[in-house]
Amino acid sequence: MANVNHSALSDPYLHEPKGASTATAGDVYVSDGAGSGTWEDHRRSVVNLHIHDISAPTSMYVPIPFGGTVSRVASVMAGAISGSDVVLTVKNSSAATMGTVTITQAGSAAGDVDFTNPSTNNTITDNDYILVEGDGGATSHVDCVVSIVVEHT
Repeated sequence: MANVNHSALSDPYLHEPKGASTATAGDVYVSDGAGSGTWEDHRRSVVNLHIHDISAPTSMYVPIPFGGTVSRVASVMAGAISGSDVVLTVKNSSAATMGTVTITQAGSAAGDVDFTNPSTNNTITDNDYILVEGDGGATSHVDCVVSIVVEHT
């Protein structure tokens, strides 16, 4: 067996990883695969919303238990849609629009992913909500799942 100098160290002699003294609270060390790495903030939540019929106009309130910044809103379809495009409007609890996700009818298919990366009106507080409004543009009854990514502060 190899002589490993640190293998028998007890707790009072162990040290924190490099950079721990300057890392921000909540950061985690992420390896770069080349023997080093960086401290990064990976605190986030993903909240999923199931819209059962994308062809019906809808207003769905989504509770957000932890405050932060909404960095992405993505949708995925369970099938092709007919009729018109569907527009999902995402709003904060003050009714200010964060952005829209347009689900294009032409060439649509199950598994199509559409998204927006909000850059305004996207800060939320603990125990807040987000409103997702669908315009019901499609004429086919297709399920859709919407994921909302919140980067915690």
